[in-house]
Amino acid sequence: MSYTEALEIREILQHLVRDFGLLQREGSECCGITVLQSHIIYELDKNPRISLIDLAEKLSMDTGMLSRQINKVVELGYVSRIPDPNDRRYVVLSLTEEGQVKAKEISGEMNKYIGQILEFIPNDKKNQVIDSLQILLSAMKVNGGSGCCTTIK
Repeated sequence: MSYTEALEIREILQHLVRDFGLLQREGSECCGITVLQSHIIYELDKNPRISLIDLAEKLSMDTGMLSRQINKVVELGYVSRIPDPNDRRYVVLSLTEEGQVKAKEISGEMNKYIGQILEFIPNDKKNQVIDSLQILLSAMKVNGGSGCCTTIK
């Protein structure tokens, strides 16, 4: 890849990260909670009864930082900690009923947001965009997160 191509891809990715609000882990809000908390709720909705360690891996986060965020969503009533029946040293994280309602609210808002974006993409190009994003994500995973500026593990 040429330097110019690398620079162009970096520029596009930097704008995507900023425009999608991925940098505002604490300051930005999504449906009354932080963006990071909304990511936690999203993952718990997709993966009910997940351990803190597994959730940290999915979110590419340190377990200490994640644990502090889990405490906050537990206090808000969105998440419950249940002792693992197989090993009492571990806890399993699950959404409460209130957390499931919040997950649906976030999902609806995100679907609306993405739908608005897709309105500006020609119909014959939408599948191309999806395919390109999937190819990019796969390449990033194959790369294994080498480099100083990545969170992929």
